[in-house]
Formats: sequence, C-alpha cells, structure tokens
Amino acid sequence: MRYMILISTDADAAKQWDEDPTVFDDAHRRLSIELQRTGELVDGNELDPDDATVIGTHRGQVLSMRGPFTEGVEVVGGYYVVDVAAQERAVEIAGMLAETRFSPVEIRRLMH
Repeated sequence: MRYMILISTDADAAKQWDEDPTVFDDAHRRLSIELQRTGELVDGNELDPDDATVIGTHRGQVLSMRGPFTEGVEVVGGYYVVDVAAQERAVEIAGMLAETRFSPVEIRRLMH
C-alpha cells in the first residue's frame, strides 16, 4: 500500500530548526538511504514555502494567485511517498523524522 507522509512546518518550528539544521538534514539523509535500501521509497522532496501558486475559480474565471493561502500558520514543507506492507510501517517511517518533535506529520493512504 502506498502512503503519503506530509511534513508540516510553521515559523516557530523553523526557528528551532535553524539552531541546528544538520539534525534535520542528517535525519532525512538517513531515512532516504534506508527507504531506498528497503525499496519502500517512491518519491520525496522538500517544498519551497516561498514559491507557491494557488488556483481557484471566481465568477467563472480561473484565477492564479501567489500562495500559500492555507488556513492557520502551517504549510506543507515536504513529503515522502512510500510503498509499504501496512500503515504501521508508514507510521514507523514518519516517526523517524526529526520534525515530529516540533510540527505535525500526517500520514494518508493513497487511493489510486
């Protein structure tokens, strides 16, 4: 089963990451190596929080706006797509992320 692991971030968490960014970089590097070794990694990447486009329709016209314009202070900062035997393994993988100490990490099963 495939799962997407969504790593949220906000300004307060980012300040804590800035204290020692190598902790987060090292954790992602180790996780990527492990997932490649087990064959569970499908895709993953960090997302640029300052370069987002939001598309919507207003009065029949498609509008493109600079974003993100999400509810609240959190934005998705990155993701992994994993192909694992069970949700428990996806939870285990998400638990390896250093971000879980400061920000929520969401796991969703991909439908298709």
